[in-house]
Amino acid sequence: MRVLILGATGTLGQPVTQSLLDRGHTVRVLARSAEKARSMFGGNVEVVEGDSTRRPDLGRALAACEAVHVSLPTESELTAVENVVGLVEAGEADGLRRISYVSGTSVRPENRWFDVVDVKLRAESLLERSGIPHTVFCPTWVMEVLPNFVRPERAMVIEGRTPPGFHFFAAADFGRMVAASHDDDRSLGKRLFIHGPQSITLPEAIRSFHEACFPQVKLRRLTPWQARLVASITRNPSLGAVARLIAYFDTTEEHGDPAEANALLGPPTTTLEEWIHSREG
Repeated sequence: MRVLILGATGTLGQPVTQSLLDRGHTVRVLARSAEKARSMFGGNVEVVEGDSTRRPDLGRALAACEAVHVSLPTESELTAVENVVGLVEAGEADGLRRISYVSGTSVRPENRWFDVVDVKLRAESLLERSGIPHTVFCPTWVMEVLPNFVRPERAMVIEGRTPPGFHFFAAADFGRMVAASHDDDRSLGKRLFIHGPQSITLPEAIRSFHEACFPQVKLRRLTPWQARLVASITRNPSLGAVARLIAYFDTTEEHGDPAEANALLGPPTTTLEEWIHSREG
């Protein structure tokens, strides 16, 4: 198939793009910066420069595509899904056969007060009403979030009041599973939870990553609000978003049963120890 990726340059979009290429699909990327996309993927993907929140741009990118994968930030994902559905309903994307969309492990109606959850529930509802064959992925925390906390220039651990355990997964495993879903119609109509092989709290994961990769950097302990302040001062939106999520997870927990996703697509197998080891040095 020709698959359009919205959010291909993001943490979860990159491995999906690569895994689809590895499976022999033609991959098209809609990116605000064509130069960035080409530097990341070389000549292996088709690149359309544009913005997924602009319907004309998305219409150009969707031409001749049979599938689309949506892995976008909160501020753009709902509009992008609305645009995809609108183009299909207008007969401007007749060849589109399936959509995959990245939601989250705690996306439930009782958590709708949190803006990220509300956006994702609205996007899921729109997909359901559209009648377009689709698969919703509900991942927990990805291991690649850890470098937001520990870098050569600074290291911090952010702790909420009662840190819950998360089954961290590696982005590469997620990419493999999403790509596999595009070759398996059994995944359509499913809401699939992605959990890694072991449960560990975020502070424990950060400390393990710090000790293995940057032990020479002093590790500072911050509360979520202190981390949001640091993110504002350092202009690090990723850190700010993670700090908000940590405060949010003081009120909820990891949800969902990954058994169905594991049975259909093969479970994530990379342990945190293996992932950290791959980044040492």
